[in-house]
Amino acid sequence: MIETLRQKQTLFLVILLTLAGMAGLGYLFASKKSEPVYLSKIDRIMYDTHNKSPKYIITLPDRVKKQETPEKVKNAPTQEAQAEAASENPHSLEAVLSRIPNLGKLGDADGQKPLPDIQPRDNLVEEKNGLLLPKTDGKERPWETYGRKVQVMPRFNRVAVVIANLGANPAHARLINKGLPAEVSFSFSPYAPVLEKQLAEARTEGHETYMDFLLPSEDYLKSDSGPLSMSLTASLDENRSRLEKVIGAKVPSGGIIVRSGVADESNAEQLATLMQELKNRGLLVIDSVNHDGLAQLKIDRLVRAKADIVIENDYSRQSTEEKLQQAEQIARDKGRVIIVTEPKPVVVLALSEWIKSFSPQLSYEEMKEKNISEIAKPFALVPVSNLVAE
Repeated sequence: MIETLRQKQTLFLVILLTLAGMAGLGYLFASKKSEPVYLSKIDRIMYDTHNKSPKYIITLPDRVKKQETPEKVKNAPTQEAQAEAASENPHSLEAVLSRIPNLGKLGDADGQKPLPDIQPRDNLVEEKNGLLLPKTDGKERPWETYGRKVQVMPRFNRVAVVIANLGANPAHARLINKGLPAEVSFSFSPYAPVLEKQLAEARTEGHETYMDFLLPSEDYLKSDSGPLSMSLTASLDENRSRLEKVIGAKVPSGGIIVRSGVADESNAEQLATLMQELKNRGLLVIDSVNHDGLAQLKIDRLVRAKADIVIENDYSRQSTEEKLQQAEQIARDKGRVIIVTEPKPVVVLALSEWIKSFSPQLSYEEMKEKNISEIAKPFALVPVSNLVAE
């Protein structure tokens, strides 16, 4: 009997110990399960099990590039070396950026002085329908009074450059105005914003100012030159009114630059009447039309000239340089050349470089003193009013 009780006591103790062990294991696993999951040992170090504030602050290595030592700065490649490296690798970022035509590269031209007349003279304007139309008073003509004569040394060929269709982008116009020599003439689009202000700024920098006169588009069934261009379907009175709106800006303008378009038998009669109107007002006409339709109109004593080189449609650097080479040859053959171009940055920059390549105008004595026997590029830049004739 006593032996049986002992066996039962031993069995009870074993069961009790087993249950206690199982309870302990259950508590341990429950504790582990409720513990936060740390992403790294650093997280475990920084935070205790009670989710308190960090116990430690760990400073990781600084990934910012350390300041270069004077020795490294001294041995760094110079701008010239970088430019040379860019030229060797045409696909580098420096090489690509250097090829982007940026008008900011023009800088400020030297020797620009305001023209005498920034505002129109009272004796050379008449008011009509809210416009100040230019006119001649019988003694003075706007194209002469508002222009500027430039003296050219013997043996130099005269070159006139007109930047047409200017002003649609005032920011670009301002850079061109400041960056090109005063002898370059400007012709503004009739649709340019703040037109009067832009013309006044151009004259303040010494540039002769003109207005674009737009002919009907050659592809007039698909495109339109706008409400200030000549129209093939409008009456003579309507086309005259459009011309008056173009030349009626309240700023001195010496005349018009006729842009490419239709000028043939379909509108020859009206064109002749409009050209006579310009002549009566003392204005000049520069013909930049890509055919001879306008040149064939016979207007007695109209002050006019035909552009020899017109840069339009193709504005690639290669095409522009080819046109400038043609201009040089024409100037050597005729003693003069007129270039009319759009204000495209690539063309303007090429023109600027080309103009800077002209040989300086020296007298015979100066050439002899400097031992110069031949003039490499005998070209002299002049305002376009210097190359017109009646």
